[in-house]
Amino acid sequence: MKKEIVIDMSEIETRAALLEEGKVVEFFFDRATQSRLVGNIFKGVVENVLPGIQSAFVNIGLDKNAFLFIGDVLLDDKNKVPKVEELVHPGDEIVVQVTKEPMGTKGARASTKISLPGRYVVLMPGIDTVGVSHRVGSAEERERLKKVLERLRPSGIGVIARTAAEGRKPEELKEDIDNLLRLWDRILKKAEIMSPPCALYEEASLVYTLVRDVMDEEVETVWINSFFGYQKLKDFVDSIAPSLSNRVKLFESRENIFEHFGLNREIEKALSRRVWLKSGGYLVFDRTEAMTVIDVNTGKFVGKGNLQETIFKTNMEAAEELARQVRLRDIGGIILVDFIDMEKKEHRRQVVRKLEEVLLKDRSRCTVVEMSELGLVEMTRKRLRKEIDSFLREPCSFCEGEGKILSLETIAVNFLRKLEEICNNTTSSTVAFSVGEELGAYLQGEGQKFLDNLKKLYGKEILWKVDSSLPPRRYNIIGVGSEEVREKMEKVI
Repeated sequence: MKKEIVIDMSEIETRAALLEEGKVVEFFFDRATQSRLVGNIFKGVVENVLPGIQSAFVNIGLDKNAFLFIGDVLLDDKNKVPKVEELVHPGDEIVVQVTKEPMGTKGARASTKISLPGRYVVLMPGIDTVGVSHRVGSAEERERLKKVLERLRPSGIGVIARTAAEGRKPEELKEDIDNLLRLWDRILKKAEIMSPPCALYEEASLVYTLVRDVMDEEVETVWINSFFGYQKLKDFVDSIAPSLSNRVKLFESRENIFEHFGLNREIEKALSRRVWLKSGGYLVFDRTEAMTVIDVNTGKFVGKGNLQETIFKTNMEAAEELARQVRLRDIGGIILVDFIDMEKKEHRRQVVRKLEEVLLKDRSRCTVVEMSELGLVEMTRKRLRKEIDSFLREPCSFCEGEGKILSLETIAVNFLRKLEEICNNTTSSTVAFSVGEELGAYLQGEGQKFLDNLKKLYGKEILWKVDSSLPPRRYNIIGVGSEEVREKMEKVI
């Protein structure tokens, strides 16, 4: 399968996309104003224990305490099933790893079962086991990897072979394990001397974790638009997969890299409630508090045969597209799919098999339940990050959350990216613009340092004012590089 990775790196935000056979299947976002928590390890303090729900809340230094469920607590005796109040107590100092980002009113989810991912293996201190990724299809290769890892791992340390371990020599696997063991030793030493709550380990930035987890022989090209980022990424790939380092390419065009690959349009589609199929059918995505509901409709597709064949073809196409959309939108939790009713059991079986087949490409764990007589399919997908909708949008204040608009931060990020493009593409020394009050407040606060950095980076004079006549989140580019610009600026209210 042909894959490509496209990375748009800027001062305020890094965006990345994974393409398979020319189609985007995953988006990734990393903003300078927001920290990614999944994978980070903390030394925390147990604040309170709730026997009624067999859980505890742990202070790890964030605004909201992390949630620790009994099933996420590492047990010394695997045969014993204790209660949470027997394992942790208020005031206990414990080392935990964030497994899910905070969402809405909920804090991060944490676990004492630590996982340290490397290039080829995942190290799990305290878990005495050996495993192999289910994506390693060959039974012979799975058995080989199990034997090698069993021989290499220290006692009491669990190791799972990642997909990238397939075909690797024992020496390569040993080097990866040794690196992770040294990392775990450094974490333990920090835990001994540091007072909680504190961070002991932070996952690498988006670009490096993405390349580490995804880069393999199927990835033909990694495009990145930052020269500095290109140099660092090339060195990183050279250190983990030297044979693939020549696949890292610098995107040298002045055109925005996401625009060039048509990815901005794909982001817009991923935020849309309705997704059209090539046949003329369509999918409708609705988010509730408990689950995501996906409805399949024939739409404009009338077919050339009988009704049941038309319905079957629509459902088969929908199964493939909705699996892609679930990855693209990063939808997690419970998902309910309402396929068009089919009379034939064989048709229903084929649609579910198609859905399961396409979901095998998903890096997040998915479980599919057989279709009901009503054409309903229940599935779950492991949620790790915010859905793309939650990341890019916020509830509309005018409709009290019934609809959504682009968040102030997203609008500001888009504007600053536009401003950076202007600075990059003009030889003039002056750029001037006006903004509405809300956008102006953002630029005076969190956005100020990025404006300052743009001035230094491009050597430009950036003039701007708040224009009360503009809508609160709108902006207006007054001009670039002339005396008339200054005259226009003075006329801004």
